[in-house]
Amino acid sequence: MKTLPKTTLWLLVTALSAVLITLTPARAETPDTKSEAQPSGEHKFELAKQYHAECKHVSEADFEAIRPYLKAFTDAEVMADMMADPIKFSKLIQVVNDPRTMHVMMKCSTEPVMWDTWMRGLTDPVKLMNAATRFMNPMMYFNWAMAPMNPQMYAPMFAMMNPQYYTNWMNAAMNPAFYQPMFAFADPNWYTPRLNWMMNPNSFQPIYNLFGAALPQAAPASSGTAAPASSETKK
Repeated sequence: MKTLPKTTLWLLVTALSAVLITLTPARAETPDTKSEAQPSGEHKFELAKQYHAECKHVSEADFEAIRPYLKAFTDAEVMADMMADPIKFSKLIQVVNDPRTMHVMMKCSTEPVMWDTWMRGLTDPVKLMNAATRFMNPMMYFNWAMAPMNPQMYAPMFAMMNPQYYTNWMNAAMNPAFYQPMFAFADPNWYTPRLNWMMNPNSFQPIYNLFGAALPQAAPASSGTAAPASSETKK
């Protein structure tokens, strides 16, 4: 009988500990830990965020919602993952079919920093192999075959029934910033940084590195004469 209270107390302590562990929030991600987790070569999207802020009636939360889908256009592996999943691809179409997203993509696609990102991504054999592996998975084709029966596939069409969809387009039509990418070519200063990028050999360094890794390295030619013996060998 004396052991019953001890056993009951032990069970209560164990249960309370399990509840506390479950309810304890996860460690918040500080800027330091976030920068450590993010690869150094990953696109930071500073310009994309800046261009998105030029649109009317947008917030930082709106940009963060479309950031994963913008990343698909900077990383072949992410794009392959989107294309392999019909639901993700449907959402990608819905996000892109928005005047604010189009504005960001039109302006970013002509920036040298975007060209650097594409140059690194399209010459990375690991990323290209991972992207190709997505299309070797038979489940991808099964998911696409079953996609017409999934209501989420029709999200882009449902979005066109939302009045907010047309409100966004009307706001874009009344915003001079929306037409800026179309008239940027008329500015002579627009060409200077882009021509500098094209004439800079460092811009094409990833291509040189890719070909350098693919080509077999020639072994140093031997002179045919024996090397002179060292002082230690003579001894």
